[in-house]
Amino acid sequence: MASLDSLLQSAVNDGKVDYAKVFSRDGGTPYTLDTVMEISSATKLATSIAALQLVERGLVTLDEDVSHLIPSLAKQGILASVADEGVPTVRTRQSSITLRHLIIHSSGAGYHFLDEGLGKVRAAQNREPSKDSVDEAFDLPLLFEPGEGWAYGPGLDRVGQFVEKLSGLSLEEYMKKSIWEPLGANSSTFLPEQHPDISARRVPMAYRREPEQPAIEKPEIPTFTTGVKVSFGGHGLLATMPDYFKMLHSLLIDDGKLLKKETAALIFQPQLTPASKQALHKFMESPEIKLQFPNPPDNDRDFGLGGLLVTGDKHEYWQKGALMWGGAAHLNWFIDRSAGVCGIIGAQVLSGGDTRMRGLIDAFQADVYRRAGKLA
Repeated sequence: MASLDSLLQSAVNDGKVDYAKVFSRDGGTPYTLDTVMEISSATKLATSIAALQLVERGLVTLDEDVSHLIPSLAKQGILASVADEGVPTVRTRQSSITLRHLIIHSSGAGYHFLDEGLGKVRAAQNREPSKDSVDEAFDLPLLFEPGEGWAYGPGLDRVGQFVEKLSGLSLEEYMKKSIWEPLGANSSTFLPEQHPDISARRVPMAYRREPEQPAIEKPEIPTFTTGVKVSFGGHGLLATMPDYFKMLHSLLIDDGKLLKKETAALIFQPQLTPASKQALHKFMESPEIKLQFPNPPDNDRDFGLGGLLVTGDKHEYWQKGALMWGGAAHLNWFIDRSAGVCGIIGAQVLSGGDTRMRGLIDAFQADVYRRAGKLA
């Protein structure tokens, strides 16, 4: 296999990088540019765009109380404590929940696998999160008053519900009509069983048990999307990398296909309060998170209306205003308007703390900037 360096060198033309390449493990399932992947939390950007489109249409604002639109969310209180047996003490929520809170993860909604208290509550329920209902999947208390912290969680799954409520369409239908079709993208779905042509191009998820061992495909193990019957706006999409890149590129060049220029600009603006920003920094300093997601320097991080935002100029290649995030199976994307570059690297490898995948992702991103002549 040619080196990443040589492949990128051949993709450079007059300082412009135009590069798409597929790598497959020897003996594994062959990948192509038409390969469909579970993109996990990379779903969140598409759902954020869908919500901002509704803001443009005047159907909702970023800062009004939206909890009443989803009764199950409206009744969620704040987790005060959890007994050893997993019984929670919950107090009444005092603050409004806004669309902005949900998009930037400051609503108080958290994932049970990232918070010890919520994990105890979920364990006491003695059931796996539902794949049939967003309400049932995320029927856990909030971790703090909306706007007073930051916790990575299912806020965008709730945003997907709002899109459905306000548009009158399923999130699947809405994204097809308002995101994928305007981009000329036709291989993205929440419901692969309803699209045999898309489902046929999926590849098995691979797992790496030890850092030095190969990642082994295990199609028999259920994944995030196995058996899902509804559209989860925070983690449920399947897509090809070219489809996803079209979305990134549209935001990069600001072509108006998805959002008006003034709305798109909001995505790249810092959104967090000092308290929320402090909580974000703590989350991003976790060793496993550093390997899973892109990670700018501590004082140069905030969150925009779509992903992690670089707010300083101390990084080797990311420039101020660069937006980025990823997905559990080692997908990472970035949009850097200042540098004029964007990209996504996709994989289907689940493993905690995978230094080999992190090294590949970092090498890809750095070389895109270097070949484009955009290193700081």
